[in-house]
Amino acid sequence: MKRLLLPFAAALCIATTVNAQEGNFCDAVKAVLNDAPNGFTHIHARVFESNQNAMMWPATLKIPGAKACRVVKSMGLFYEAGLLQTTDKDKLEPVYTKYRDMLTDCLAPLGYKISYQPNFTAGLSDLKKIVFMKDIPENLKVSELPPHVTVEAMYSKDVGGFTIVMIIFEH
Repeated sequence: MKRLLLPFAAALCIATTVNAQEGNFCDAVKAVLNDAPNGFTHIHARVFESNQNAMMWPATLKIPGAKACRVVKSMGLFYEAGLLQTTDKDKLEPVYTKYRDMLTDCLAPLGYKISYQPNFTAGLSDLKKIVFMKDIPENLKVSELPPHVTVEAMYSKDVGGFTIVMIIFEH
C-alpha cells in the first residue's frame, strides 16, 4: 500500500495548505459514494498507470479542497483524495480536524458512524485513522456492502513529508 501512495504523495508535494469549499464538499463526497456500487466508473478517466499490483485512473470528479484525486484498484477498489502534503507536522492537526468534522456533518445523516483505529506512524499516534461505516445487516453479500470512508495521516521518508488522505472504499 505504501508503494502505491508514494507516487500519489509525490504528486502532492507542490501543495502545502488546503482551502476546502465546504458547500460543495458534501455533494462531491455523496457523488463518489453513489458511484461506488458502479466501481467508480462514472468518475474516472482512462488508465494512467498500471502494473502487476495496481491500476490507477485519474478521477474526473475532484473533492473540493483536495489537491489530487484518483481511483485505484489494488487489493480492492477505492477513490483516493490527497487533502494535504506538507513538511510541517504542525499543519496536520487543523486539516485532520477540519475534514473529520466536515465528513461527520456530511455522513452522519446518511447513517454513517465514526470510529478510530490506531496510527502506527511514529509521532502521529494522536492522529488516529478515522473510519466512517454504516451498520451492516446480517447475511449481506460482499457485493452489497456499502462503501466506507477513511481519513489517514502518514509520513513518507521517500517523499520527505506528511500527507493526509481521504479514501472512499467500494465496500
